Amino acid sequence: MDMLETHASALESSNVAYHEFLLCYRTREQIVYGFVEGKGDPSFYRGLIESNLPEGWDVKLIISGNKNKVLRAFDEMDWLRFPKKRICFFVDRDLSDFIEGESRSSENLYITDNYSIENEAANFGTMKRILEEVLGVIDLSPAEMDSIKDLFECNLKLFGEAMSPVMAQILLWRRAGANISLNNINPKDLFIFEDGHIRLMPEFCSMDSRVRYAAVKVDAQRAANEDLAVAEAEFRKKEGLKKYIRGKYVLWFVIHCAKAIHKAIPNLCRKYQVAPKIRIELGIGNAFVVVALFVRCPASLKSFIKSNYGAYIECAFSTA
Repeated sequence: MDMLETHASALESSNVAYHEFLLCYRTREQIVYGFVEGKGDPSFYRGLIESNLPEGWDVKLIISGNKNKVLRAFDEMDWLRFPKKRICFFVDRDLSDFIEGESRSSENLYITDNYSIENEAANFGTMKRILEEVLGVIDLSPAEMDSIKDLFECNLKLFGEAMSPVMAQILLWRRAGANISLNNINPKDLFIFEDGHIRLMPEFCSMDSRVRYAAVKVDAQRAANEDLAVAEAEFRKKEGLKKYIRGKYVLWFVIHCAKAIHKAIPNLCRKYQVAPKIRIELGIGNAFVVVALFVRCPASLKSFIKSNYGAYIECAFSTA
C-alpha cells in the first residue's frame, strides 16, 4: 500500500485506532502490530510480547479505547491487503463467559484467560518480586517468606470472597445492558489494611452493604436477593473468585497488599526494626508500569504470540 492509498483509507475510516494503524503501518520494517483496549495495556503487553520475539523485531501497540473499538478495528481490517498473523488484537475476557452472545474467536484475537491481563499479577511470585525489587524487603529466611506467602494468600482469599457479591451484581447489570462506570466502584472505600492484614471497613462487613454501596456508586438499581444469590452461585461455580474479579480491583489489591506488608515487616521478620527504604514509589498512578515488569507471560499468550507473530516472522525470514 503506497502513501496515497494509506491516507485515502485512513480518511475513509471513522475508527481512530484503525486510522492510526493505517498511518503507522510499514510493509518492509521488522515490526508486528497489535490493537489493545486501554492506556495501561501496552505496559503489560509490550514486555510480554517483545520477550517472545526474535532480536531486531519490535511490536507497535495501538490503543483503541475499549473492547468494542478493538473488535471494530478487527472487523474493518482488509485481510487481502495485510498479513493476518502480523496484526493481532488483544481484549479482556471480562464477564463474557457469563453473557450469551459475547463470545468472539479468531486465530489472531487474544482473549485473556481471566477477567483482564491485570489479573495475572495476583500471585505470590509477582508479590515477592514487588516486595524485593520495589519495596526493598530482601534476604528473608525461608520460614519468614512462607509466613508472608500465607499472609498474602489469606488476604487474597478474603478480598475475593468480599468482592464476589459485588461482581455478581455487576454481572446482572451487564446482562441487563445497564450503562454503568465500574471505575466508580473503588476497593479503597471497602477495605483497609492493618498490620499487613486486609479488613473490611466496619460499615461494609455485610454482603448487602457492599452491594448497596456499588449500586449507589454507579447509580443503578440493586438486584433482588434471590437473583443476586443465583448470580453469585454461578459466579463461584465458574471459579469467579480466582478468575473474574475485575482486573483493576485486583491490581488495587496487589499494590496495597504489598505496601501493607512492607509497612508491617518489622512485626513479621526479625531482621527489620523499621520498614526498609522504598526503591520506587508505588501507587495507582504508576501501577501498570511498575507491576507489569514482574508479571510472567501466561502460557496461552506465549502460544498465541508463537502461532501468530512467530509464524509471520518465520515466513518473513524464509522469503528474505
